[in-house]
Amino acid sequence: MLGTALLIFASIMWGLSNILLKRSISKGMSPESANAVQTSFSAIFMVLIWLVLVISGTIALKGIGLWPLTYLITGTLVGLALGTTIYLHGLRLVDASMASPLSQTTPFFVMLMASLFLGELIGISLIGGALLIFAGVIILGKKEGHTESTRKGIILVSIAPLFWAMTIVLYRAALTDIDVYTANAIRMPVLGAFMCLYTKWKDIPCFPSRSSVYDSAGAGLFNYVIGGTAFLMGMVMVGASYASALSSATPFFTMLFAALFLKEKVKRTYVVSALLVVAGLILLSLE
Repeated sequence: MLGTALLIFASIMWGLSNILLKRSISKGMSPESANAVQTSFSAIFMVLIWLVLVISGTIALKGIGLWPLTYLITGTLVGLALGTTIYLHGLRLVDASMASPLSQTTPFFVMLMASLFLGELIGISLIGGALLIFAGVIILGKKEGHTESTRKGIILVSIAPLFWAMTIVLYRAALTDIDVYTANAIRMPVLGAFMCLYTKWKDIPCFPSRSSVYDSAGAGLFNYVIGGTAFLMGMVMVGASYASALSSATPFFTMLFAALFLKEKVKRTYVVSALLVVAGLILLSLE
């Protein structure tokens, strides 16, 4: 139950993060810069939290094996650098309410990879729940993908889950030897440094306005510091496949927050897609 609660809480935090990221790129910030700001801001908090826990004796310093460290860093660069940047490019072209459901195919890729590489068992309820979620994604993409820019946005936000799935599986392997807080203190500075160096190398403008920076920094707080930590802790408790599928409640919360804060119109297809996702979550809870 605690693992399930942590994963649902992570979905709420990610919903808020989606809204803040949409606001920042809507103000002219590039997706690469938005990702760089949110990750760099998160890295500061992650390292501070880790230092407090080490000094207080809550977690102990210990050596980290080469392979777990490799899994952790590789997963970070594949999913959070590449995958998230791809998603943000798509988010710039479509509504946040639309982008979030379209990005929920991650459970399919995670189930396949977790079964092949982690030896996790796949139950009927888990498959049925993931199928319902995928049905919502198909309906939304088919109904709304009319203009060229919308189609491009749909493709980009639909590709991102493949990279996120690789990250989840790699993290699951890494966390057998690394505690969550130490993992965060390693992965976030690596990610922040990589994104900052990348934006500088590509000569991408970073700060079009102060408010966009605030939005991206807040997104990092909700996305990685709070939501990411809750997700990793929940994943350790329940497994990679179940964690990925259960955290797919994010579109429901994104839709709610988009209507409240971005004044996006909640279309019928958005609602149908969200209902299918929720139905999938209910089925998953029976697993």
